[in-house]
Amino acid sequence: MYVLVTGAAGGIGGGVAGSLAAAGHDVLGVDRDAAGLADLPDAVETAAIDLRDEAAVRDLLADRPLDAVVSCIGGYEIAAVEDTSAEAFRRQVETNLTAVHVTVSAALPALRERGGRVVVVGSMVGSVALPYHGAYSAAKAGLDGYVDALRREVAPRGVDVALVEPGPVQTGFNERAAAAVVSADGEDASGAGEGGEDASDESPYADAYREFEGYSPAATDVETVVERVVTAVTAERPETRYRVSRRARWLPRLARVLPDRLYDRLVRAGLPGGLLWRLLRR
Repeated sequence: MYVLVTGAAGGIGGGVAGSLAAAGHDVLGVDRDAAGLADLPDAVETAAIDLRDEAAVRDLLADRPLDAVVSCIGGYEIAAVEDTSAEAFRRQVETNLTAVHVTVSAALPALRERGGRVVVVGSMVGSVALPYHGAYSAAKAGLDGYVDALRREVAPRGVDVALVEPGPVQTGFNERAAAAVVSADGEDASGAGEGGEDASDESPYADAYREFEGYSPAATDVETVVERVVTAVTAERPETRYRVSRRARWLPRLARVLPDRLYDRLVRAGLPGGLLWRLLRR
């Protein structure tokens, strides 16, 4: 197979690209992080581009005999919805949703011709919206709907579509987001204090942000997620959705049976400083 892997400089994307190449597939690994791409095995062809650039993506993929597209891109910032600037919100939607669409839409003609498939790595937060992850949750929930619509459109045309939804993964993703969280003076990476506000005013959510210091939730190892993604790429008939980790499986199920306000309390209890968080970390 000829496989495009986006987000190939990251932990999951790099693992998927390396595993597929080791199994004898032709792999094109794409990311905007050229230094990260340089760490991939020599068997992986690489290209450093911004996946939000539609013209660049279409130029790269023109005439390539794609059998599969694997989207492993993502990124988020911790901030309350109130503290998230329009710029920060737009940045997260473009990274987690728009860039996926740019890649998929450019690849579909080849995938239809060859009876290929699309595998998208989303997140548990697409089904379970987390406080202080509002923009990220919105983008991943949008990705969930996007993948469902795509699957229903292209299945009659011979293209399989699968969504992989991990819980927290040990890639350093969560720790990097926590490191950029609001400081005591109210300035944060998402733009709190912008738009005419006095940046010296402490955010009303500052106490909650401080709980995220060193944020490192119980996580699934990268290898488990990579294995599930590779299965979705290579299986004769892939599942439409792979939920990876117990948390990713049982939290969405609880949402269907618990009253909303009780479920809200459960989700909040699992955040840093919450009762469930403290119990899980013992």
